Amino acid sequence: MIEYYTQAVVQALESLLTISTRFAMPLAVLLGLAAVGVGLTVALQRDDSWLKQTEWRRVKANLFGIIGTLLVFVAGWKCLHTALALAQQDIQWREAAEATANPVPDAPAVAQFEPTVAVLAERTYQRTLTLPPDFLQRIGSDSVGALAPYLTDPSASNVLRLADTFRKSGKDVVFTRQMTRLDEEPVPFATSQIHVTFRRLAGRAYDADFEGRYLFQNPRSLDVTARFLFPLPNDNTIRNLNVSVGGHVITEPNASGEYEWRSVMHPGEQWEAVVRYHVIGARTWQYGLGSRRGRVQSFRLSATTGGAVTFLRGSLQPTEVRRDTLRWDLTNVVTTQRIALAFPPDIERREAYLQALSALPTSLILFLLGALAVGWRFRSKLCPGSLALALVLFALGLWAAPVVANYLGAMAGLLITPLAGAFGAAHILGRRTLLAAIPAALLPITFLSPTHSGLLVLLLTITTLSALAWTLRTGRADPERF
Repeated sequence: MIEYYTQAVVQALESLLTISTRFAMPLAVLLGLAAVGVGLTVALQRDDSWLKQTEWRRVKANLFGIIGTLLVFVAGWKCLHTALALAQQDIQWREAAEATANPVPDAPAVAQFEPTVAVLAERTYQRTLTLPPDFLQRIGSDSVGALAPYLTDPSASNVLRLADTFRKSGKDVVFTRQMTRLDEEPVPFATSQIHVTFRRLAGRAYDADFEGRYLFQNPRSLDVTARFLFPLPNDNTIRNLNVSVGGHVITEPNASGEYEWRSVMHPGEQWEAVVRYHVIGARTWQYGLGSRRGRVQSFRLSATTGGAVTFLRGSLQPTEVRRDTLRWDLTNVVTTQRIALAFPPDIERREAYLQALSALPTSLILFLLGALAVGWRFRSKLCPGSLALALVLFALGLWAAPVVANYLGAMAGLLITPLAGAFGAAHILGRRTLLAAIPAALLPITFLSPTHSGLLVLLLTITTLSALAWTLRTGRADPERF
């Protein structure tokens, strides 16, 4: 990076030398003609009193001071043009670097599904098959496996007990299987309240804070065994996970990778499940309301997106939008749709930053014109040397903006150093110069908004004119300079 800044300074000086060389001959001719004109005037009107009273040393100093000020302005204007190229090279260098102190995070998309709660009950099922005599030979060779196409898989996880019996009925054999399994009756949540806060990272990545509160109760008039299952996103790294039901913390997942709670619930008893975790994802985030067309009694999801988002096809649209906060409120709804957010790349933010840097030379021009206008209006003594020094300080403040932005962000970079340059220039030229220095320093930052830059420029202009009008009405000309 140091090489980039060194090359930028060298290029700016080379450009200044090229400009000076190009205009050296016309400038020398103009200065020669001016010298001849002044000489003829002095020779023809040497007896006039105004020639005798003229301080030629001061005239000569002012002339060279004006030329030096113009050279300083051209040099600063040319250096500020390199800030945009520096920022573009810095972005390319970060993207192409094999190793960097600020890596671009990336992760799989996050897909979180609604947890489930169900009432568990043991039920016994019986299946009877009448087998012909020749089928008994197959059973003798293949055992009961010969009946597999006609029976339920006995190895299912919800099978508790299994009993097979054979009895003879005439020439046939009657096979009976009794199976006791654990059945589930889904229970809808009384309320589901989910809040997700997204912190946008580089690219399309994000760091999400998830909190879900699920309230459920026993809908029956008898004691039941209830089970709560919470599935985590499959492909993501979960941090600071906390799953609890009624204050009971679930520390380990079951064999299926889901966090399971099981307990006896009395009639009408309520329990609340609370789930919190942090996860890094990228590109999309989804919340599925379930694979079955279950009824949703009261569902609320609020998402603080931290920036602009779009929606995947088929996503439920939010019921309320407030700046960066989206909210879904569903009551007594049957749906299998999902809430699916897509995070666009930060190209707009990058383009806005580059556009702000392209306004730096314009800020220097506005500062020079504004300083001259303020000095003329308030009859301030503008010394060319002081004006040149003020231009140097103001230009340095603008040129340091992309350097500070690499460490503190675009907003801080385009705010801190340009204002520091403005106050430094005002210390040289006088406090009245702030009327021109501050608006010129704040001009680039207005372009950081990709959609409201025009409005911000208008507000900055109105504020500057209002401050100038108030100063003209209440202030008096101050010939002092600091």
